[in-house]
Amino acid sequence: MTSCPRCTFETVDTLHSSPVPGVWDVLQCGRCLYTWRTTEPARRTQRDAYPEGFRLTAEDIANAPEVPTVPPLLNEIQHSQPVLRSRAAAPSLPHPAE
Repeated sequence: MTSCPRCTFETVDTLHSSPVPGVWDVLQCGRCLYTWRTTEPARRTQRDAYPEGFRLTAEDIANAPEVPTVPPLLNEIQHSQPVLRSRAAAPSLPHPAE
């Protein structure tokens, strides 16, 4: 049974598996949302090797400040702002020395 190396939560989901069966899986913790690939080194996949400064407990998560919102997708930002012309399409300006 795999548990989260960051917070020791027992519910870990497989997000994706390699196209070649059995090579690697991408796992995600159901509590802290930590995500890792099974082929990563022990410091990313095993609790006893995970850096102490980054370990979390259930209490740490419960008392964490509000999680910031995810910013809008880049294409949403681009559609809401005026389109800038490329430099090649801009009129040429004389060089200051001319």
